[in-house]
Amino acid sequence: MKIDFKQISNFKIKSGFTLAEVFSVHPKGSRNQAFTLAEVLITLGIIGVVAAMTLPTLIQKHQKRVLEKQFIKAYSLVSQAAKKAEADLGFTPECFYSNINPEDNKFGDCEIFGNAIIKNLKVIKTCTNNAIAGGCIADIAGSEALLSQKYPDMSEEEINQATIDCNGWRKNRIELKTAFVVADGVTLINYMSNISYFSPEIFAIDINGLKGPNKWGHDIFVFTTIGNFNGGLKLNAPTGGCQLIEPGGVTTRTMLNSIYK
Repeated sequence: MKIDFKQISNFKIKSGFTLAEVFSVHPKGSRNQAFTLAEVLITLGIIGVVAAMTLPTLIQKHQKRVLEKQFIKAYSLVSQAAKKAEADLGFTPECFYSNINPEDNKFGDCEIFGNAIIKNLKVIKTCTNNAIAGGCIADIAGSEALLSQKYPDMSEEEINQATIDCNGWRKNRIELKTAFVVADGVTLINYMSNISYFSPEIFAIDINGLKGPNKWGHDIFVFTTIGNFNGGLKLNAPTGGCQLIEPGGVTTRTMLNSIYK
């Protein structure tokens, strides 16, 4: 049987094109259906604009989820260490802000309690009274700088007066903090200055250490120890104004609420 290849090549498939036209670079009738170079470039330009508009939001949401997970991990780590420390001591140490009556605040056993907590954490580096210079924490902003950014018309005297109740977070005080770097990537920062031990009545946790953004309310959060002799102790958000929030950040309370919602 003789095969007529010319006849086969001219055989029209269902689309209406011959096989020759299908496999040719420019089949009949296809020139008007193809995209021009200008159309392709315009389409790519639109895709680029949309990507430029949406990618920052997607990246920001991803970073937020990462920080939320790091917060949960850090809070759980330090909270469990504090609970075990209380159990190891065999009594409720006097180192808390009372959740019943502010007049019942107790701070006499903070050194004992702090040392017991540190024993339950794998601390790999301690910066005694030189948290920034020693390389335990980044060069973070102090309360006076944040207040000045928020209220640029405030005088230095007004800023000093506004931060006097929580002056432990002023920059010159932060430089004198003792900080404890934990193997899990968490760093504990004392509120009290010029003490070598961890003092847990009020302190800050940098949930990812020296990694960015190193901003208050983003990856650095302030905690207090609250409770009473009957109910035991718990790490919680500060009730007063001794916590710093940089633009775009959230309070410790907001983060804790997101865990238990």
